[in-house]
Parts: sequence; structure tokens; C-alpha cells
Amino acid sequence: MRLEPRDDWVYWMLLAHYASTETRKRFWKERPDDVGQFLRTLPDWDALQAHLVQEALTLNLLCEQGGCLLTIADDAYPDALRQAQGLNPPLVLYALGDVGILHEPPLVALAGSRHASEQALQEAQRLAAELVQEGYHTVTGFARGVDETVAQTTLHYGGKTVGVLAQGLLHRLTQQAARAYMHALNDDRLLLLSELHPNTPWAGKFAMMRNRIVAGLADFLIIVEAGAELSQRDGKTVRSGTLECAKIAHKAGRPVYALDLPAAGNQQLLAQGIAHRWGEPTPAPQQGALF
Repeated sequence: MRLEPRDDWVYWMLLAHYASTETRKRFWKERPDDVGQFLRTLPDWDALQAHLVQEALTLNLLCEQGGCLLTIADDAYPDALRQAQGLNPPLVLYALGDVGILHEPPLVALAGSRHASEQALQEAQRLAAELVQEGYHTVTGFARGVDETVAQTTLHYGGKTVGVLAQGLLHRLTQQAARAYMHALNDDRLLLLSELHPNTPWAGKFAMMRNRIVAGLADFLIIVEAGAELSQRDGKTVRSGTLECAKIAHKAGRPVYALDLPAAGNQQLLAQGIAHRWGEPTPAPQQGALF
């Protein structure tokens, strides 16, 4: 399913990326049907209007490349994300590919390290193949390592996959990915999503921020391999995004599973009861279930 461009999309962009915190709070309180009219009545409309033409051009470029915009008021916006408890769903999602995948349950999210061990990559491949054969579509953060393995395996076995990006859809990294996965995009088996302005470059904080979308879209989450909650890399303290994704999913009421690998994060999640051990008697949710 591909959405046709609408005149109100540019106003949603202004609301999502340029409006003040107070304006967005007022929007959530009033939930106006006409976002353009709502913005034009505000004291800061002059400041917002200054971005109108440029953002209209940005949208035009996005649409020319096959992208579209989902607003939280649209039927095409995923209910699982909109209704997830405590996840602060984004006002807009930029999409490249078939947005209908979001409404083709069951969806399972898989997460794992960018610097995955060989064992983890093998397990990710095996697990993704099994899930696709059982009728699941997959959701990942579309990063290298475990995410990449899951996405490629899903497509290889005829499944569909959703990649939630930590950069905008017009950024060069997304354009590279679109070229690499052109066949899957054209065949409506891949959907790339981002809540970020289309021109936004990749950043670590955005990689952490997208975890709530990965967790919120799926019926449940499987942790393939997670590092320690805090570790040192290149002289800096790094927080495990995979482990954080598990915590977010758990708080949102999504079932979380972890493979029983020696990785520190996996063992922490299992010991703390945040995750169930994958493959033990505790059953995975039934296909299509919502939590």
C-alpha cells in the first residue's frame, strides 16, 4: 500500500519538527482535525510559516523517491505503536516501501549487537528463517550485525521486514540502503521507517530513540545478543541499545525473550526476569495477538 501525497503533510512536519513544546502539548490536548488551521491560529505561526516552502520541497523530493508520511491521526498509522503504553508515539513516521506491512500481523522484533559474535549471527539466521516459515514478519533497527542478518534472512525466505532507521529517509545512508534493497522495496517486502526529519544524519542518540518504535511495532521481542549495560569503547562509556530495547518492550507490556547465550546482556535480562529464555516452555504469543 502506497499513500498519495496530501496537502496537510507539510503542516504535520511543522508540528513535529519546528513547533514549540507548548504548541505540541496543546495539540495533544485538543487533537484538532485540521492541523493547518490549528497552527495558523497560534502566536508562533510566523516562525513556523518561515519553514513552510522549504518543507514542502522536502516532501516533494521524498514523494518523488517513493516515500510518504504517516501521521498519528491516519488509519495507516500502526495501532500497536499508537496504543502502546508509555512509549510516546511519534507524531509522524516517514515511510519508504509498503506501509501495508504494518497491518499484516504477526510481527516479531529481533534485536542484537552491531558487533555480534559469530554464534549470534548464526542464531539470528536460524531464528529468522524459522519465524518466517511460521508466518511472521520481522522488525529490526536495520543496523549492521544481528539486524542486517535478520533482515536479509527474512527476505531470503520470502518474508517481509520493517527497518526502523536512526537517520532520515533522504540521508545518504538511507539512499544507499534503498539501492542495496531495491528489489525488496519494489516487491513490497521491505518497509523503511523513520520519525526523523528526512535530512537528519545518523546519530547514536537517534539509534537509542528508535528502540521504542522497534519494540512498539511488534507483538513480542527476541533478544539475540546484548552486551553489558555499560561498556567502554574507544575511551567512551557506551550503553547497550539492545538491552535498552528489551527494557522498553518490557515496560510497554510486550513479551520479551532472550537466547541463552553467554553475552552479558542476555544473562542480565534473564536473571532480572525482564526476558524469558527462548525455547523454554513459556510459549510465544499466538500469531496476530496484541498486547
